[in-house]
Amino acid sequence: MFWPMRLMWPIIVWWGLAGAAHAQSASAALQDCLPPREMQAAVASKGIVAPAAAVMTARRQVPNAEVVRANLCRSSDTLVYVIMALQKDGRIVQVMIDGSSGRVKSVH
Repeated sequence: MFWPMRLMWPIIVWWGLAGAAHAQSASAALQDCLPPREMQAAVASKGIVAPAAAVMTARRQVPNAEVVRANLCRSSDTLVYVIMALQKDGRIVQVMIDGSSGRVKSVH
């Protein structure tokens, strides 16, 4: 019994580190987000897709999940929607959507 448990520890440690890296990337993406008034102005004047359209796109990427947060954030020289969805198993999925095109950039 000792041997299989010994093999499990590296897997458990790796899994924890992967989760921590994902959490850091999610928080980094949310660092430079627009407040609601700036978001409204960007949608009205800069050709950014509406938040409702971005949320619908995210829901198609993560079916049966509840969207718990949607922010419009600066990423390099573009605006992206960072949408967090809670799956039924308790996992959080981050969907990044290009603000100008409405296309999915990544799902993590």
